[in-house]
Amino acid sequence: MWPSIPIILAVLVASFSPVAAKDHRKSCTIKGGGSNVTDDAPAIMKAFRKCGRNGRVVFEPTTYYVNSVMNVSWLEDVDIDIHGTLLWSTDIAYWLNNSMQVGYQNQSTALIIGGDNVRINGYGKGTFDGNGDYWYQWIREQPNTSNYPGRPHAVTFSNLRNSAIRGLTFLRSQMWTMSIIQSHNVLLDSILVNNTGNWAQSSNTDGADTIHSSHITFNNWTVYNGDDSLSMKANSTDITITNSKFYNGLGIAMGSIGQYKDQFETIERVTVKNIEYYNTLHAFYIKTWTADQNGYPPNGGGGGLGFASEMKLTNLTTTGLRGAAFAISQCTRFSGAPGQGNCTNSEFQIKDVEIDGLSGTSESTRVASLQCSTVAPCTNISIFDTALHFSNGTDAEGYLRKRHWGVLGMSLIMLENAPNQP
Repeated sequence: MWPSIPIILAVLVASFSPVAAKDHRKSCTIKGGGSNVTDDAPAIMKAFRKCGRNGRVVFEPTTYYVNSVMNVSWLEDVDIDIHGTLLWSTDIAYWLNNSMQVGYQNQSTALIIGGDNVRINGYGKGTFDGNGDYWYQWIREQPNTSNYPGRPHAVTFSNLRNSAIRGLTFLRSQMWTMSIIQSHNVLLDSILVNNTGNWAQSSNTDGADTIHSSHITFNNWTVYNGDDSLSMKANSTDITITNSKFYNGLGIAMGSIGQYKDQFETIERVTVKNIEYYNTLHAFYIKTWTADQNGYPPNGGGGGLGFASEMKLTNLTTTGLRGAAFAISQCTRFSGAPGQGNCTNSEFQIKDVEIDGLSGTSESTRVASLQCSTVAPCTNISIFDTALHFSNGTDAEGYLRKRHWGVLGMSLIMLENAPNQP
């Protein structure tokens, strides 16, 4: 009898140890319906309601058919393991009428994820498939706008804090792949975005957009798309982008911003390092609305205030850039507005930009194209160590080896290849 007591004590100690306690957290494994006739969203929501706080939610290596919106904004200390594919339906009429507001530019979304201490892992296999080909074809048939009301983002991370998203693949997102709003201290690591259409050219399919968010880190991203590779919008601060590859889109964008008349917004402390670009329009560009308000967001606006500052980019490598490697344009305006936009009157200021280390090839002959406001001139713009090789056989090595602009008040400065300049 007595020899069994140590065994019993050992079992009791083990059952109350920290490791054992973690093993006993709630865990919910979601069973897919197995057909696109069955909407798996209710089963997914049920699992999150049961295990979304201090638990684990597991998606099996199967296809889940998502035919309705999901708002999971109350997560806390949860692991979400995605081994399969979430496939969104092609019922465009449903999504236009039911997608949820993002809270910026009248944008909307099909899925909201938010909370504190959320850990999402796709293990390199978990996939969000937006069935975007249907959207890309449909939007081509609509008049004058890709920001069509109700066209949803694939996912919005809203009020997400102290969290990490790893190893996910996003295929053919319906519009922007993800919007990150009112979120802080979030790591997004090892993410693949491929918004290349199978039969229709994609439009307005940004890789990710940050809005009213801080301390957001993008590491090891690969993005194939037809719009901004990544974009920082209003009140994005302490953003880090590292070790990533961007294909076919427009490059890393600051903005557009200054779209809301008389509203003060900023972009501050953006760090970009070790980036490869393939067939993108730019490596880095900044775009603001003019001071003239024409219409309202998402397709109109203007007259915003504020500044973008403390942006540093290092070790950028390009292959076949289609335009100037670095560009500033303060000319964004509603495409249907009458007359020519005034590119000199924006009150949104751009300052303290440093690009250090830019090399590779370009189909353009421009290192930089800077179109700055005369009302709030660009200041402290620097480009160091540039070695771009142009398609006409010349190169910029030696040119812009150390070039610095203190104040740019003119409406347009365009730097052509000029290897003999000092």
